[in-house]
Amino acid sequence: MVTDLTSCYTSPAGKEFTLLAGRYAGISPASRVLDIGCGYGAGICNLAAEFRCRCTAVDTSEPNLTIARSRAEELRISHLIDFSQADINDIAPPEDPYDLVLAEGGLLSLLGRQAGLDISSGFLKHRGWLAFSDLVLLTEERKVPAEVLHIYDNKYYHYETEASYRQLLKNAGFEPHIITLVPPSGWDNYYAHMARRLEDSEGFFADRRVKELFHREIDVFYRLEGFRYIGYLFGLVRYEKSV
Repeated sequence: MVTDLTSCYTSPAGKEFTLLAGRYAGISPASRVLDIGCGYGAGICNLAAEFRCRCTAVDTSEPNLTIARSRAEELRISHLIDFSQADINDIAPPEDPYDLVLAEGGLLSLLGRQAGLDISSGFLKHRGWLAFSDLVLLTEERKVPAEVLHIYDNKYYHYETEASYRQLLKNAGFEPHIITLVPPSGWDNYYAHMARRLEDSEGFFADRRVKELFHREIDVFYRLEGFRYIGYLFGLVRYEKSV
């Protein structure tokens, strides 16, 4: 069931999860937050608007950043966010580490999960927080229909299960505080947003190949009841620097 017709998140983990991370982590105007792949800026803008924290948002795509900057200006929070076009792999950790790092929308899988966790920890202060959301398998890979595995490109990403993700986090020095699967409504909100974007006549979603890909993904997810096999994991974890 669609519960948020205004959702503009490009992942099933929406605004409520970003704000949950901010509240649980005790983010305040004195806090520093880094979004290591901000996309259209929904997550970092929600944090800045809610907590008035000092934010840095990085993305490799200038068109994405143009949209993100426009969103920040509309919300009158552009003075709180420093947007930068860059590859997070090329940025050296700062002398003054961050209180919270955002890695939403499957970014850790895009970076390579181990590499993404290493990058995130490098930007965090001792006992700083990482908030992430990522695709996971809900069952053994052999039990997932081939069409579902294919549409989500499992051959390339080799998705974790919740259990293996927890172990990966532990091995990387992160202490889980909240680990939960996004409810079905999150998927409905996400695909409703995608369906609206597929009506775009310009920009990324205007491309015929993009439209075809997302139409197929939506079809596979609902026709084959993808929610039985594919989940979206939200995590808020704390980094413990080794002494």
